[in-house]
Amino acid sequence: MKDIKRRVELYSLYDRSGMEEHLAKMAEKGWLLEKIGAYLWTYRRIEPKQLTFSVCYFPKASQFDPEPSEAQETFYDFCRHTGWVLAASNAQLQVFYNEGQDPVPIDTDPVQEVSTVHRAMKRSFLPGQLLLLVVVLFYGWMFFSDLQKDPIGTLSNPADLFLFLCLVLLLVMTATETGTYFRWHRKAVKAAEQGEFYRTKGRQKLQMVCLALIFAGLVWYLLSLFASGSRMMRVLTILLFLIYVPGISLLVNGIKGYLKKQGTSAGVNRAVTFGGSVAIALLLIFSVTSLALYGSSHGLLREDNTVTYEYQGRVYTLQRDPAPLTLEDLLDGDFSRYTLRWQGSRSPLLGQYSANQWPIGPVELFPEMFYLDYEVILVKVPALRGLCREAKLHERDGWSGRNPVWQGYSYAPTDPTPWGAEEAYQWIPDGGADPIEDNHQYLLFYPDRVVEISLQWKQPPTKAQMAIVGEKLGRGKP
Repeated sequence: MKDIKRRVELYSLYDRSGMEEHLAKMAEKGWLLEKIGAYLWTYRRIEPKQLTFSVCYFPKASQFDPEPSEAQETFYDFCRHTGWVLAASNAQLQVFYNEGQDPVPIDTDPVQEVSTVHRAMKRSFLPGQLLLLVVVLFYGWMFFSDLQKDPIGTLSNPADLFLFLCLVLLLVMTATETGTYFRWHRKAVKAAEQGEFYRTKGRQKLQMVCLALIFAGLVWYLLSLFASGSRMMRVLTILLFLIYVPGISLLVNGIKGYLKKQGTSAGVNRAVTFGGSVAIALLLIFSVTSLALYGSSHGLLREDNTVTYEYQGRVYTLQRDPAPLTLEDLLDGDFSRYTLRWQGSRSPLLGQYSANQWPIGPVELFPEMFYLDYEVILVKVPALRGLCREAKLHERDGWSGRNPVWQGYSYAPTDPTPWGAEEAYQWIPDGGADPIEDNHQYLLFYPDRVVEISLQWKQPPTKAQMAIVGEKLGRGKP
């Protein structure tokens, strides 16, 4: 039978009533609080008993303090003389218990109590909530900026959608926590003026729901990554979650704990811990990146779909990913020395896939070179079809400024029938001039997808080739 139990507790820092009632119930079950962390609380097994708990605050205390201050020790002595025993403390939060029946409360002045709670919240809770809000708004601005620039890429990227889910839920948690606290404080001040203690009310259930949704989103993101991501991305993600995130937490807390044991002042501890956290973060980023690059350069992260051929003593490596459409489907010839890459990302909203096929090797092996590039956008939510259509039609609006070669070109309507599409556009010079030689580019719209394809060879596509494109890319699973 275990004598130690650890639980994740999500009580708001100011939620005295919720914490006191919870700890009393745990004591009745035979568990007494022994150590309190930001979220992880440790309990020690005891004989089940009825205990009264009191949660107090010491505004000047800090998590960097090497030991309780003289004022805190005086406060602890006062509590001991009145029957209150310190169970655990964490910075400003102090938790006491009393075995007596109807013990005299530690705080007997409601006005002083509310003032103490508010001073403690202004020192830690409120600045933390404000910082979190700034971070959420900053990343929210970045997300919507990316959404405006590349709506298809953003909405089809599991990482972006997971980030957006986290931002929304963190915003809800931050706004709710802060708003609830200020509402409580306003009512508590009025009640204190009448000589009454006003009960606190946290949002533990809301936090649990939000964190559960974030965890579910994380699981979905990881499954999506491992299902469709590259081996490099999978390895980087594993290194991130197994080394980077826990490494920073363990090392930073280790530095802080070591300095506290050495009796280092709170100011020095804070400065060293902050500087150390920055240095550790940079070091771990360098380590993770170096490991990934080492694995890539030594072939450890090579994708499974690779083949090689040798010519004049040199070995050439080709990627041969399975793709719905290849040059072999459209043209006669030997394309065994062509590399074919197929990659994509998908979310519950959109799927974005692309393929590229081109020759690898000396020019003399390819008397005539062919290139095939295409992108398939799978629209899973019909309401997003219009957004995808407009995004692709206007995606190249600013190209002429960045690439003078494309100045004076645009998409013009063409007959969609040979492609089996609802709409079709061809990338041609403005004014109806001849299409681009050796690079026939089309934008095709189907009921549930958008196809952009570039056929880079001399002859324009035949109706038979158009039909193959429609069959391979316009229908079925990408």
